[in-house]
Amino acid sequence: MFRSLSIVSLSLIAASNASAGVWVVGQNGPNDFYTVTDALGDIRVTDGDVLRILTGTYGGFDTGDKALTIEPGNSPGIVNIVGNMRVRPTSTVNFELAGYDNGLISGVPQFDQFIVTGNVSYEGTLGIRLTGGFSPVYGDSFKLIQAGGSISFTGVTSLPALAGGLSWDVQVVDGSDRFGTGAMLVANVVPAPGAAALIGLAGLATSRRRRA
Repeated sequence: MFRSLSIVSLSLIAASNASAGVWVVGQNGPNDFYTVTDALGDIRVTDGDVLRILTGTYGGFDTGDKALTIEPGNSPGIVNIVGNMRVRPTSTVNFELAGYDNGLISGVPQFDQFIVTGNVSYEGTLGIRLTGGFSPVYGDSFKLIQAGGSISFTGVTSLPALAGGLSWDVQVVDGSDRFGTGAMLVANVVPAPGAAALIGLAGLATSRRRRA
């Protein structure tokens, strides 16, 4: 069932599966503003609900004070935010990784991304899910959030285990680098503590370094 939401005189369309606590949210127009709150029109969001934010352009994003799980994109996809983005401490955003293609040329992204024109305050949990049998290798980097302003990451991570003595390093990158110019939140695949020498030898043998 679809319901129209009215938020700051703009609207969204949401479909619900009330028994599962799952909401699928898509835009209804080019300038929607979307803030998750206790009550959105006649739709009530409660602790433990899942919100799937479809690919599109929104005028802002704030998870609100509920304990929510946010799933961006169209499995995977790109969510554009015109304005600021805030993930509060009670919420988790799960980023799906199924490959290296960021979709900027192909139009078919293989990992979830937020592109934000303003500032990002990330206080919640950052989760990563590997799907479709995808297995990152040493040296891989995935740009999960790009911002025109600043990015503050004070949250925690929930990341899948990696084989071969590998681990994750999630960090904010500022300025110009291989991703472009601006503030970016990236997930890097690095040697696990104590495994640097082994990974270095494997890297020389395979030369399998990739970046997304």
